[in-house]
Amino acid sequence: MVMKLVMRLVIKLLSGLAVSLLSFGALMISFPLLADTVDARCDLFPAGKDRAPSSGLCTFSQRQGYVTIRLKNGQTIERKPNGSTSNAFFDSQGEPARREILDAKRGHVYRLATQSIVVFWDPAPYKRGVNAGKGSSVPGCGTSTAKPPELVRLPLGNDQVTFEGSCRAYW
Repeated sequence: MVMKLVMRLVIKLLSGLAVSLLSFGALMISFPLLADTVDARCDLFPAGKDRAPSSGLCTFSQRQGYVTIRLKNGQTIERKPNGSTSNAFFDSQGEPARREILDAKRGHVYRLATQSIVVFWDPAPYKRGVNAGKGSSVPGCGTSTAKPPELVRLPLGNDQVTFEGSCRAYW
């Protein structure tokens, strides 16, 4: 009689453990898709230029070394890691690209033959929420606030002053 009770208890514990593990596994399978994607700000510089004619919200994803950048206009930029060199990638045509880490871990720069893409982890001055489909509008310029402008040293050797809103001055 005691043996039957012990067996029932063990079966209940094992079945409860199996259900828990299956539930946990199902949760873990669904979360990695979002865990490696962040909202960011991307500035695109044509090769040899010191001004970014394109700037705005984007999303940045990295998984197993592969990098995906989705711009607000819907363009997707894919980078495949070069297994033999750190911070080296190939674009979709097999052309080499390299990554540089910005000061104070502010973001990355991806240098290609035709352009440089600067990914800033802070999406300011744009709104957050690209992943939720909320943030492709640019805030207005010329609002009066007490917030001082920010001086930003850009990776291509020039400087940028960013005012609250979307106003920027380059030199």
